[in-house]
Amino acid sequence: MNKILVPTDFSPQAANALGVALSIARTSGAELHIYHVIESPDYPEITDIMAYQSLGNTNVLEKIEERLAQITDCEECADIRISYSIDFDSPYEKISHKASEENYDLIVIGSHGRKGIDRLLIGSTTEKVIQHAPCLVLTIKDATSYFSPSNIVFGSNFYGEIASGFSCLRKFADLYEATIHLLKINTRSHFETSRYSRQLMEKFAEEQQLSNYTINIFNDDSEEEGILHFARDTEADMICVPTHGKTGLSHLISGSIAESVSEQAFRPVLTYRIQPATIKYGVIAPFS
Repeated sequence: MNKILVPTDFSPQAANALGVALSIARTSGAELHIYHVIESPDYPEITDIMAYQSLGNTNVLEKIEERLAQITDCEECADIRISYSIDFDSPYEKISHKASEENYDLIVIGSHGRKGIDRLLIGSTTEKVIQHAPCLVLTIKDATSYFSPSNIVFGSNFYGEIASGFSCLRKFADLYEATIHLLKINTRSHFETSRYSRQLMEKFAEEQQLSNYTINIFNDDSEEEGILHFARDTEADMICVPTHGKTGLSHLISGSIAESVSEQAFRPVLTYRIQPATIKYGVIAPFS
């Protein structure tokens, strides 16, 4: 873990995320960058960045600079390599682009937990970052004074494409010497025999060279509920779910387990994007 990006809108949720990011930076020795994006309004008459500098008697950019400087100069950040910057445009696009262009290993971001019609119509920056970010995304809701996950739940179907990107999670778990609890959720509509699921999971663990892990098969009404219920029952410190980064129509139709879990979870949720499986002969199969 070398570089951590922390988007902020100065909300309590963003402050919670920063606290966790500082803890991770201390453990890993990573440098940390705080990033504020001013969302550009869709008004054609505003064509110059300088238009944002003054609204009434308040210099917006100056005030934001002051707040960011206060954050980075605080006593809690004294032992961390920390910097900040301000940008303009769509927050999730700028965050995802910056993470990609500057090779960040991890984004730590607060979640406002939007639900219902508000989430359906406009989504949230956090949700869109999960969909588009090229690196690990750690979603934080609640404040925590000590972040050191020793038990991580990894919910998956354990098909072949899931392996892509898993090494990032393994390295994160190794950082804390955490146990990874491999979890397969059986539902009425997506049922597998326990024997078959266990074979997939054992093969996955072997290929990923896991040494500190457990294998778990859990029955529930949906994948999301199963992951959340298992994590709560086992008092897990963190949940990890891979995502295909669905957007557009496919997202409205089938949604995303990763985003749903991130919205509802009572613990930090780590996500990573996987590439869609190559479909041969019209079917998707394990390890295709």
